[in-house]
Amino acid sequence: MGRQELLEYLLKEVEKFGFSVFADEMFPIPAIVNTDDKIMIYSSIEVTPFEIAHELIHIINKDNHRGKYFDAINPQEVRANHEAILLLWEIFEANGGSYEYFNVFVNTTNAPFELAESIIKNEYLELHEAITEIFEDEIKVSINKQEMHDYIVDYISYFDVIESVNIYQFLDRYHLSHNFYNMAEIEFQQLLGAD
Repeated sequence: MGRQELLEYLLKEVEKFGFSVFADEMFPIPAIVNTDDKIMIYSSIEVTPFEIAHELIHIINKDNHRGKYFDAINPQEVRANHEAILLLWEIFEANGGSYEYFNVFVNTTNAPFELAESIIKNEYLELHEAITEIFEDEIKVSINKQEMHDYIVDYISYFDVIESVNIYQFLDRYHLSHNFYNMAEIEFQQLLGAD
């Protein structure tokens, strides 16, 4: 999704909340909303997807006491920045984006680089930790000796002659944890008659 397409999408999202949206080339700031009167005004020249997403978050959260434009110590502004980046990232990923293309994300959305990097990196670390936790639970799943035997019989049936076996390749082929190395090694030795 390109920058203009993203802008149009976000503006339609604002309208879905019943807001009247006005573009003005001369408007002195990129965008602002009044949640009480359900009005959004934006500069058609200076607005960016990040700023529209930021205002959309104010709409979603019904913020009406925000203080000055981009007040860094106002909790509503801080939350709007954070959630706007997450919203834009969700849209980016839904359209095929990934962390490998982080610079494309920043260029398309005009999100503040350092803030976006810290938020997205943190999200990725949390996701990585969750995946690791799931994987560790998978490792803990016990595999009985008969299942290992059946995997090994299937594996060796692909070979005419077996001179040596790479147990790690076997485990990878059957998506088994390397924690099962010793069990597999013993079973291979018994099946192949090796000492």
